[in-house]
Amino acid sequence: MVMVNLSTNIQNFLSAHQLSAKYAQQIDDWFAEVVKELVLHQKGAKRPIIIGIHGAQGSGKSTLAECLVHILTTQHHKSAIALSLDDFYLTHQQRVDLANTVHPLLATRGVPGTHDVELALSTLDKLLSQRKNIAIPRFDKAHDDRFPVEQWPVLESAPKFIVLEGWCMGACPQPEEALTTPINKLEQSEDPDAYWRHFVNQKLEQEYQALFQRVDSWIMLKAPNFDCIYDWRLEQEEKLQQVVSSTENKIMNADDIARFIQYYQRVTQHCLDTLPEQMDYVFELNMERDIVALKRPKQSPPGASCPKASLLVFTDLDGSLLDHHNYRHDEADPVLERLKQLQIPLIPVSSKTQSEIEQISESLENPHPFICENGAAVFIPVNYFSNQPTDTKTSGKYWIKEFVQPRSHWQSIIKSVEPLFNDDFTTFAQAGIDGIIAMTGLDVHAAARAARRQYGEALAWHGNPRKQKQFIEEVRKRGAQVLIGGRFMHVSGQCDKGKAIQWLKQVYENFCPDKRFTSLAIGDSQNDVAMLETADMALLIPSPVNALPLLKRHHDVMQAAHCGPRGWAEGVQQVLQQLHLGTALVH
Repeated sequence: MVMVNLSTNIQNFLSAHQLSAKYAQQIDDWFAEVVKELVLHQKGAKRPIIIGIHGAQGSGKSTLAECLVHILTTQHHKSAIALSLDDFYLTHQQRVDLANTVHPLLATRGVPGTHDVELALSTLDKLLSQRKNIAIPRFDKAHDDRFPVEQWPVLESAPKFIVLEGWCMGACPQPEEALTTPINKLEQSEDPDAYWRHFVNQKLEQEYQALFQRVDSWIMLKAPNFDCIYDWRLEQEEKLQQVVSSTENKIMNADDIARFIQYYQRVTQHCLDTLPEQMDYVFELNMERDIVALKRPKQSPPGASCPKASLLVFTDLDGSLLDHHNYRHDEADPVLERLKQLQIPLIPVSSKTQSEIEQISESLENPHPFICENGAAVFIPVNYFSNQPTDTKTSGKYWIKEFVQPRSHWQSIIKSVEPLFNDDFTTFAQAGIDGIIAMTGLDVHAAARAARRQYGEALAWHGNPRKQKQFIEEVRKRGAQVLIGGRFMHVSGQCDKGKAIQWLKQVYENFCPDKRFTSLAIGDSQNDVAMLETADMALLIPSPVNALPLLKRHHDVMQAAHCGPRGWAEGVQQVLQQLHLGTALVH
């Protein structure tokens, strides 16, 4: 009965996209259930969500995006819009300018570096902030240029679902050494010094990741290999030719396409190799673009919620796992690898924001929960445990346990005491991105992540210690709590790292009732004291700028001999040996 109703409902959709009834069967077999899960995600998030679709040229991304919107609006009565990364291409003239000033190959649209990422981000931010009358950019592929602004459609009200598709959506940069050898004739003859591909790779690393981080749920249409892309892309162009009557259009013929897909080959093949494990849903396609399987790489297999070893490592980042000066962790890498081998969860606990910790976890290939903003919230990847822990909400790809009110509440308290302290401090909100860069030395992207605080406000203190003490007393009178970190003060609610790690340890034990976990907390500053006091074992890391945190406890406390990641590695290795969890590492 459901199949009949659905098939009847989408008849116009199938006709409009020149699709056979077989596509209606795909909706029944594959897409309908995924849409139900996305609806539940949005309901839990209580805000608009972005669904990212990745797929090679001609794989059916735009059709799937429109299909999801159709199902959401007609079956679930949810507002939704489909956007394409293609609509954010630079104008023809902008690409000509790039070709003249950077590299001739940049005249051709497609690769990272030929999109207006700022326009894409600003459009998404307007949609996420639920503004009204939002102009949606559109690109005219037939004439290889952006439509004039006055021809952009205007969305009267923001949707609950934003479906953003693109061939390089979610792509990650390649290691520099991988760029040296040409991958096809185009690179060999027209980019012999690899300048173009280094530029593309750099743009992908620097600009596009901020866009990809906006995505709440990822879908991949996975081609069987790169060889089938030519036929798929040719079919796309033939469809476009049927609806464009102008003789001045720039639609490609077969020879054009054979050359054109070489621009995409490097990034496409890298995505086929690296992206599937990072996606929420992977639809595997055959050569005819039929779906043959659905995989959910992020969904844990049965029993995966229970780590093999009964140790949980809760670690501070700056000054502990990461070097205080350069934020590197090289000296800890052998021990980090050992934790992975032993399947011991590495759980970052930091004053950093969700966005900052996400990037660090990705660089460490660390799939475990994390605790942000000094214990304000615990972020657990959806499906990390067999069921959602009680008292958590679902937001995007996380189950979240929140311990305090949002940032705006604490900002209002700071503002209320501001007249008493003149220019004694600067908050992150006041400093803005440029100010955060000046205070931290971070690059613009890292500073943007640091600015995205959700549960408190960070500030730099410029006044004397006596006035700092008075400031702390004033905000505490108003219900706030102040933690002094290695670099900044943090104003938030009655939360701390200790409460957060205690809560998360209990969650692990609830899902693994046959185990008693030992918790190890690692820190280097005063705002780590709560978790250092709470954990079963504590490891103190000497700091080049602060005295060791003072603890009341004396049992199961270790002090590393060296600062930063070197001391971190030595201390964790000692714990592993003490708990008989693996042999010593050989250096």
